[in-house]
Amino acid sequence: MVMAGSIGTGLWYRIQYRIRLANLRECQRALSILRGEIQYGRTPLPEACREVEKRLHGAVKTFFSQVAEEMEKGTKQVEQIWQDAAEEALPSMQMKVQEREEWMRLGSTLGYLDVEMQLCTIDLYLQRLRTSIEEEDADCLSRTRMYPLLGTFGGVLICLVLV
Repeated sequence: MVMAGSIGTGLWYRIQYRIRLANLRECQRALSILRGEIQYGRTPLPEACREVEKRLHGAVKTFFSQVAEEMEKGTKQVEQIWQDAAEEALPSMQMKVQEREEWMRLGSTLGYLDVEMQLCTIDLYLQRLRTSIEEEDADCLSRTRMYPLLGTFGGVLICLVLV
């Protein structure tokens, strides 16, 4: 039972790592779509968020859905809407602390800046996101192999200690 639990824990960590990487890629895709809607369609932010929502899935889709709903109500400022939606969606997106802070800062600049400044802000965040994804990709192979291995060796160690 100890071995099965240890191996299962290692596999769980591997799956969580892959989900995190997939969520980062989905965030990158979402911001690329948002950028295109703002730049080429000159779409207002609530409609652009709806368009992003239509093309995505998972936690990122939920995030943009919440943002679009609250913007359409018009009761709060964009910065507050973005932060409220991020607080609900970010735990399931599994971002690191620095990535969360950058995501929050992105929301604080959208909505009240002109189109060019919004595009520059999105471009800056996309560049940082690409860097994070490249770093994670470089570590992906070693970590996805390491987690199950550590779980297995940890289980063997626990079994040896118990015996």
